[in-house]
Amino acid sequence: MSDLKNDWIARLSPGASFADVGGLWGTVNEKVSVAMRAGARECTMADITPQGHELWSAFDRHCAGLGVAGYRKLTVDIVAPQPELALGVHDVVHCSGIIYHLPDPFRMLRNLHRVTRRHLIVTSMVVAEEMRTPAGTLPFGPDEARFVPTLTPASRAIVAAYFDALGIRIAAINGEAEPWIYPDGQENYGPWWWLYSPAFFRGMAEVAGFAVEGECWTWESRAYSLLLRPLEEARRAAP
Repeated sequence: MSDLKNDWIARLSPGASFADVGGLWGTVNEKVSVAMRAGARECTMADITPQGHELWSAFDRHCAGLGVAGYRKLTVDIVAPQPELALGVHDVVHCSGIIYHLPDPFRMLRNLHRVTRRHLIVTSMVVAEEMRTPAGTLPFGPDEARFVPTLTPASRAIVAAYFDALGIRIAAINGEAEPWIYPDGQENYGPWWWLYSPAFFRGMAEVAGFAVEGECWTWESRAYSLLLRPLEEARRAAP
């Protein structure tokens, strides 16, 4: 099956500067190779992982196997203030699998706005607008999200049953609990902090300053991708 995100990147990348934010882990969702083969002018992998870590070596081996070279590698914390100082501003930005792991997803979207010139492709895990499970029913409408650290026992039971049925194990829901804040005061980006539906995700992106130009399901309808354009750029491009 064709990956619509790859189709978006292939259409938007020729002659453009491209950045993949947070695509290093396991190289499973990286899109640098897709953009480079589509004719991007320059490509950057940006990740919070320090340089010299084995994940960077694994990424290099992965790209070499695809015949891809000449990309930049930057260590960037996308939730830090003024990320454009570390990453720069790029025509096309891709970011997948991070936003729901952060305590402040809206701030991340605003930071992605700061580094995106023309288009952002962002993917998040999402849940059904109504969870119906043997443990009960829980709504996730356009104006409803759940903060995982404060789920009540009843809500947690419903969410756990929902993910059990999908075969997904998640820390603090149906898996072992992890600390939300480490002893040094750093937030733990491992667990899922938020649960929300595609409609909530879309609305959050619009409030963050983007126009939605496309959307699609991915990972067997467990995740949702948005093709976004900064509002100011969308207005300039309007006929």
